[in-house]
Amino acid sequence: MTDADTLIAPQSQCFYADFIRQGECPGYNRSREEMLESIARKHVYLIRCEGQTIGTIIISDLGGGNDYLGCICVLPAYENKGIGQLAVQYLDFLLFHTRSIGLWKRLPIKTRNHYFYRKLGYAVTREYTVGNVRISYFERDI
Repeated sequence: MTDADTLIAPQSQCFYADFIRQGECPGYNRSREEMLESIARKHVYLIRCEGQTIGTIIISDLGGGNDYLGCICVLPAYENKGIGQLAVQYLDFLLFHTRSIGLWKRLPIKTRNHYFYRKLGYAVTREYTVGNVRISYFERDI
């Protein structure tokens, strides 16, 4: 709970470009109350490098051996350095009891993220469109 403010800043930085492009983004500019609620109800982790918080991971336990990856983000200055891959490998270690992990991703905003998740073994299992935005559900068996 004491890390709530520490978690908000990197998420806002990570999702700022999405907010500017679309005019909305659930991960951008979360309130302290929203973050405290996430911490209370979900598994929330800081991604740290050299003492600085550079990203976050938020996971929900859906029960029955299924989890939902609500957020994984790394500050833009730290992208393309393998940090996200290490974070997902760490999740595999933490979630040894899990059968599958799912997540929703929007296109075309974060098309590069689609490549990232596919590279890590996730596959699109559902898709739908809201307005001009295609949304894909990725899932990976552990």
